[in-house]
Amino acid sequence: MEFRHLKYFLAVADEGSFSHASDQLRISQPSLSRQVQSLERELGHRLFERTARGARLTVAGHALLQHARQLLALESSTRDVLAGGAAVREIVTIGICPGTPGPWLLGLIEHLAEHAPRCAPNLVEANSSEQLRMLREGRLDLCTVHQAPPSDYASWRIREEPFGVAVRPDHPLAGSAVFDLVDLDGLRVLVHSKDQVPTQQDGLMGAAVVANIHPHWQFAQFVEHAAASARATGADAALISRYTATRQLPEWPWSPLLNLGLAMTTWLVRQRTTREVVAATADAAVSFARSGPDTDHDPGRAIH
Repeated sequence: MEFRHLKYFLAVADEGSFSHASDQLRISQPSLSRQVQSLERELGHRLFERTARGARLTVAGHALLQHARQLLALESSTRDVLAGGAAVREIVTIGICPGTPGPWLLGLIEHLAEHAPRCAPNLVEANSSEQLRMLREGRLDLCTVHQAPPSDYASWRIREEPFGVAVRPDHPLAGSAVFDLVDLDGLRVLVHSKDQVPTQQDGLMGAAVVANIHPHWQFAQFVEHAAASARATGADAALISRYTATRQLPEWPWSPLLNLGLAMTTWLVRQRTTREVVAATADAAVSFARSGPDTDHDPGRAIH
């Protein structure tokens, strides 16, 4: 059965006349009659009663009528889908580190919807080392990690969150407007584990040696349970970002930490050879990160 035969059948059914239908279709009436007869032979049923006043549907014709409309509607929608193939969305699996600021992430998703319309984001929460492993295994298309990625990937520095100090409310330092590293001497300080922020631990210990101070570092893996981790470790202070402090330790005053030279840096990472939609998504994410209010305005570098 050919779609054109169904179109001819519907034209005759709607017009109630072979002559009127042939005018509408811009074909000769004998040609239209032959096409309808061909359809009737294929189906094994007469579809029209020819009368002096035109053409009237038979029982079989009535049975075919709605089915033919559905088939032609499906054929039309199929053409539309194929014609708009460039707009078909593809899943792009994106790794997200625990504790990524929610407003920033929502802004990124909205930006991708506008600037990478073929991307259907699928977010997977995992720490930096897990994300890089998943990228290597092909289980992630893009990573957002807190450690400098290997040079065989394409990567961009997209965010930088300065660390500050949140202090227990009853501690004498709780009213300080800013902190210096030496203020941490002798304190029990809660710090993200190396799995979460790989560059932080070595940088802190090195800076403490240079400053000749001796904080009691309490390294722990925490995001949503910073308050419980602080209580469990007996921490006097926590070295965290403002966003984490506001959400997880709202009663602990947070102030910037000067002269540390460390920040929680986020890199966007992908394979150098990847799908077109993944590359476009990465480009859109980089443009969002560099234009947003909560970003590192240093353009960073792309590793080719």
